[in-house]
Amino acid sequence: MKCYRVSFSGEIGVKAPATRRELEDLGVQTLLSRAEALGIPLRVEREGGRLRVELPGEHERLLRTHPGLGRITELLEPSAEELLSPPFWEELLPPRPFTFVVYVPSIRSRESFSRLLHLKGRLLEILRDLARRHLSYWDNHPPEHLEIHLEGRERNLLLLLRPRRGLGGLPVGSGERVLLLFSGGPDSLLAAVRLLSRGQEVALVFFDDEVPGRAEKVKTAARELAYFLPRARVEFFRVAFREVQELIGEKVPRRERCFFCKACMLLIADEVARREGFSAVATGEILGEQASQTLPALLFTVRASKTYPFRPLLGYTKEEVFRDLAELGLSAAARRNLPPCPFVPDHPRTRPRSRPEKVLHLWPEIQKRVKSIGREILSYGG
Repeated sequence: MKCYRVSFSGEIGVKAPATRRELEDLGVQTLLSRAEALGIPLRVEREGGRLRVELPGEHERLLRTHPGLGRITELLEPSAEELLSPPFWEELLPPRPFTFVVYVPSIRSRESFSRLLHLKGRLLEILRDLARRHLSYWDNHPPEHLEIHLEGRERNLLLLLRPRRGLGGLPVGSGERVLLLFSGGPDSLLAAVRLLSRGQEVALVFFDDEVPGRAEKVKTAARELAYFLPRARVEFFRVAFREVQELIGEKVPRRERCFFCKACMLLIADEVARREGFSAVATGEILGEQASQTLPALLFTVRASKTYPFRPLLGYTKEEVFRDLAELGLSAAARRNLPPCPFVPDHPRTRPRSRPEKVLHLWPEIQKRVKSIGREILSYGG
């Protein structure tokens, strides 16, 4: 078991005391729920406004990806003799070259502060010597950086190592229920996590074009996403959409299929949301990334469907999407190749010429072609 000091997000910290306490309690509750569902042994104790958490070191990702948690730092309680022992540090240091910095926080007791500064001076000498030795491992990559905080207590020392940034935001369950259009691709994966970090309870709706292999790959991505939810399970709706796409292919200009397709998805998702008690619909759209995601196209789909979805990634770039997914441990899931949509035209328009009202004229025929909407609960890992 490894010990960590964990702070709640700064967003929780600025709330009024009663609200802050409620959000902190919910954050701890959902953390324990996730750990239990994932089979991860976990112990949590409150220490003032922070948490002391113990769990196996290989499961640190649980803390770094939990909505509502801010700073995560490894916590050790060595004696003064251990602190100044090179073998103690050899077990903690990276094998590669490293740089380091040691901080001592300002404390009221001048005597304790002087003692910690003295220990810091001796520790810097030890780390400087060890850093020179590790230069023999030079591999042409930038050195790792080790940040160390040294705190004193009445009877022991606290050593805080390698602070990491948590997911932040608010704990899941502090918001509403949101239904996300889910393709299984990187944008919809990240959009789901961003909504979770805003406290929303996210469910997924997948529009199945019946291309062989797509549905199972999308479900696999949804199971990866379930890792982030309090019970490691995600609600998954599957819409049989092939006949709708075939109708659109027959009735609308070829180069404008994508506009009509997305508007129909929003109309159907809105119906599912109303029926199942969701407060909003969301998408993973990024402004300008696809022909159907230009500003004129987004305005067309909103006007045609009369649905106003959340778009948490609207201002992202693709580089930012993959960077954030890598930090969340979702790189492999995001790079899973999905089959192309067979209805996408070779040269789609980026600015619709059709009027949005045409979607509503087709709506009665579209409704008849939605043969089934299935619902499953998918668990992390299957």
